[in-house]
Amino acid sequence: MPASRPVPDDRKSEQVTSRYVLRLQVDPDADPAGVGDRLLAMARSARAEEICVFLFGMEYNDGHDSLDRIDHWLTATRPWRTMLRAEGIAVSLNPGHTVGHSDWARSLAPDQAWQRMTDQSGMTAAAQVCPLDPAWRAYYAETLRRYAAEDVDAVWIEDDIRLHNHRPLDWGGCFCELHLAEFTRRTGIATTREELVAACTAPGEPHAWRGRWLDFWDATQRELLTSWRDILGDRLGLMSSRIDQHAAEGRDWSAWLELPGLHRPHFWAYSDTGGTELPYASIQFDMQRSVQPDAVRILPEIECWPYGQWNKSFRQTAAQMSLAHVLGCDGLAISLYDFLGNHPDDEPRRAHFLAQWRDTFDWLSKTFPKSLRTVGIGLPWSQATGRRVHTETARWQSLVVEQAGWAGLLGATGHAVTGRGGARVNALSGDTAWAFDDAELREWLSGGLLLDSVAARILFERGYGPLIGVTSVRPAPEGYVREVCTDPEFSLRQGCLISLDVESYDRADLTHVEHLPEARVASVVHDQLGRVTGPGLILHNNDLGGRIAVVPWPAHTADHVRMNPQRAVQLSAVLDWISDASHARATGHPWLVTQALTDERTWCVVIWNASPDEADDIRVRLPVGMPEPATAVQVTARGTRIPVGWRDGGVILEQPLGQWEYVVLST
Repeated sequence: MPASRPVPDDRKSEQVTSRYVLRLQVDPDADPAGVGDRLLAMARSARAEEICVFLFGMEYNDGHDSLDRIDHWLTATRPWRTMLRAEGIAVSLNPGHTVGHSDWARSLAPDQAWQRMTDQSGMTAAAQVCPLDPAWRAYYAETLRRYAAEDVDAVWIEDDIRLHNHRPLDWGGCFCELHLAEFTRRTGIATTREELVAACTAPGEPHAWRGRWLDFWDATQRELLTSWRDILGDRLGLMSSRIDQHAAEGRDWSAWLELPGLHRPHFWAYSDTGGTELPYASIQFDMQRSVQPDAVRILPEIECWPYGQWNKSFRQTAAQMSLAHVLGCDGLAISLYDFLGNHPDDEPRRAHFLAQWRDTFDWLSKTFPKSLRTVGIGLPWSQATGRRVHTETARWQSLVVEQAGWAGLLGATGHAVTGRGGARVNALSGDTAWAFDDAELREWLSGGLLLDSVAARILFERGYGPLIGVTSVRPAPEGYVREVCTDPEFSLRQGCLISLDVESYDRADLTHVEHLPEARVASVVHDQLGRVTGPGLILHNNDLGGRIAVVPWPAHTADHVRMNPQRAVQLSAVLDWISDASHARATGHPWLVTQALTDERTWCVVIWNASPDEADDIRVRLPVGMPEPATAVQVTARGTRIPVGWRDGGVILEQPLGQWEYVVLST
């Protein structure tokens, strides 16, 4: 039964809409009238509501700017900022740095005798400062007071307030004497930097100091952010980076996000990337959304650096912006214009692109309100990974644990996933398995649980062998190279092969297991000469009533997702076995990345084509509980919405679905 309906023109209705915030920088010495006219014309032609003015960023950054230079900048830009606001265009400010992003061949001024940031090995930055330095804190608070005195809608704190990613430092900081002394004052633990790093990164069970140090880092950073909240109030905006990196600095997300009025999460690469990154970007934003208070306005970062269409195609930029709306944003913080002060109309296609897509983004805002939540195979994540992971190397980088490693493989094969927790069926991967407590693990083990090789090894070491169906787990021996599918229920065909070659996998991440007699063996592993070296896929119904699947390989590999027809069928059969085929899934083409969302009343399913090849055969299994779709809409790479048909689980397209395009099914 076709479900094609006219796509509404939302410009004529009073509906929730998107919001464009255009981020750029101008030369403060440029003629204010000319700047104002150009920016007003840009905002109107792009259909944007707000301009976020970058201050002292990148090519205008001379280190930590003097208060006199800040006053000059504010005075010089005030005329055109005032004009824009009078014309109905909101204005916000984004100082280009807090403690400093990187040294960038800069150093502190002679009158800036601040403690500089120090890394784990004792290297000290030239221009990046320790966030505990009282003189720097006083200086930065004064800069914020000056920004707060301006008639602006928000003041953004750049994400270099984070502790990681401070080049040329190794990982970041700060491990300086100020931090060590304050740690001693708060905890009574007296230590040197060398002793602290060695204890915190020691292999095996985490040393007691690690949690204390990460608590200390997190508390002092939040104290700083709280002091800025006292100055800026709800106008405080906060950018954030990846969850796995912040976990290695102890960030308590719920506590952090109670402080700002606005949040700008990073979730997608700054430059053009392959479609294989779509599932990772999606789960990254979904995980952050799961800890964002409803009162916080979410303006995800639509980054493009270096700027413009040569660096990131409009097609991919639009996909990033669409994904943000599907997952429930309040608007978009868009970096399409450069930070050099060039005229916006040097490349008028940017404004045309934004205006062209605006109606569709408004439609997405209405179709995907913030009340919707993703559903599907759960990908558990934890902000406690840095505290709980068992390390193998004595470097701070060993505390960075990739979250949701299954996202790529499940996305490649069309399975809907969620990063929000509470799923009945979950997929656990890698060293994240150290981060969860026994109650969480037993809950997942009593439902459906897919384990990669690393997570299975960790759960066995934690005493869960009987519940996952194995009696021993050890690194794979030499010659552990081919997985042979032996169970017809879990294979494309009996005898088909999947590579486990060490060109693709670190041998330490491949596992050889011994299994319980009652466990089901669905594949075996061969060496190069065809000799059986051990079991492969293990399926087990445990005493808690759970269905557990253990694969002998890791879910994530460093360079790309390792998928082929044989693994796609095997993995999908496993997921359907542990979930009773209750989650949404799209088939008919590689890389049909699928999302399902609901508030228990409204349902939506989105099917993306992340492959460079066009898709013209799309079948969708709806999640259990979702009625038949009332509407089916294809969104093209130009932002055009085309009503399409839906019949017996099939999407009836009028034209093939290109890369970064998507179909929305909704009730």
